[in-house]
Amino acid sequence: MDVRYQDARYVAPEWLTRLRLSAEDLARARDWAGLYALSGQLQRDEAFWPDLWGPWCAVAARHVGDPEARAMLDQLVEDGFSQPELLDGELAAAFGHDGDWHDVSARIAANVPPPALELLEWPAITPTAPLTLMRLPADREPALRDRVPAPAATAWETALRLLGWVASRWRHGNAHVERDDAVECLERVDAGQRFACVEYSLVLCQALCAVGIPARRLSLRQASYHAGLGRGHVVSEAWVDDLARWVVLDGQNGLHWEDDAGRPLGAIELQSRLERRDPRPAAVIRPEGQQRPPDEDLHYWFSYFASIGTTGATWSAGAFVPVFQRDQLTVTDRLEHDPARLYPDLSEVGVGVTLVDGAPAIRLAAAHPFATGFVVREDGGGRELPAGDPVWVLRRPAGEHTAEIAVRTAYGSLPGRPFRYTVR
Repeated sequence: MDVRYQDARYVAPEWLTRLRLSAEDLARARDWAGLYALSGQLQRDEAFWPDLWGPWCAVAARHVGDPEARAMLDQLVEDGFSQPELLDGELAAAFGHDGDWHDVSARIAANVPPPALELLEWPAITPTAPLTLMRLPADREPALRDRVPAPAATAWETALRLLGWVASRWRHGNAHVERDDAVECLERVDAGQRFACVEYSLVLCQALCAVGIPARRLSLRQASYHAGLGRGHVVSEAWVDDLARWVVLDGQNGLHWEDDAGRPLGAIELQSRLERRDPRPAAVIRPEGQQRPPDEDLHYWFSYFASIGTTGATWSAGAFVPVFQRDQLTVTDRLEHDPARLYPDLSEVGVGVTLVDGAPAIRLAAAHPFATGFVVREDGGGRELPAGDPVWVLRRPAGEHTAEIAVRTAYGSLPGRPFRYTVR
């Protein structure tokens, strides 16, 4: 690809700007003599001469009686002129009476070239509601990382390791911390205090985020949660890179849910199973060394997926009841009908077009909040792009090219997305 490109924001030199303004004014005024007199200077405007000033000057030449006017137009057509509409009908008015004008018009119409560069297929980030994670402030996360088990090789192994660790940190109690700070909660646990499901979720979510796994809190409600007691439960959900999906993790009970094929499940799937009254609800897996609860307990915990809200948002396909257990208000920043709006695919890649030293390039964007960069695989090779400046320059020979773009995190590459383009 040897074509050099110019940014659309290119600012012309002052002399060229003045020349262009003069020519535009003369053309608008149909001052043919003035425009004809400016022809020599306008030829210096190499960017505008072939498509704009040249045809205008050919029209001006015809009006002032220059016998070379038609030869000027023929040369412009030979060189690729293809936009007669820029002249507001003046080209046809000046040359339309020529005997071969029909053929000239056909040549002009046929001059539109194929683009030198064409993007055929590219990935995009699906619009969703803003993603709100349950994180500690950045200056507090190092203190939490010092307390949690070291990350494993994969995000899923790390999530399970943290799930088991949180579940074993203290025995359930009904007290609560005053603010969402996992370090403070753990310090109070070390002092002998015991907390409820809310705090198990708090510590698990913030610990996961601290090691680069996006996580947020899930508030679960049983059916008819507006009445009675014990209608709510709080768990966590995490985006797991190597599974490329959101997964529910119950820090209090040290469990997650799987389907019959052993695939860990997310909140939407679990709610759907409950609504269908699935006779075989997702299996429950506990960390090693913990005893599996009786089946009736499994059904009890499963019943909490009747209503679900996540950090910053809640959804309900039908009516929504904002009253919890008689007199408590269920507060939410965002209320949605479709839960898919709250579950972004964090493996998605966004692209934009930019310019690098006159060469077209693709600027990449990640949906993943902990992306460390990107991997671009093309023509049998691969390159890594840092998250801080993820620009991929398209310098390739003529032909169609196929590439794959993948987000990279501390746990490896996520599923790749196709990208195709043609160079002529």
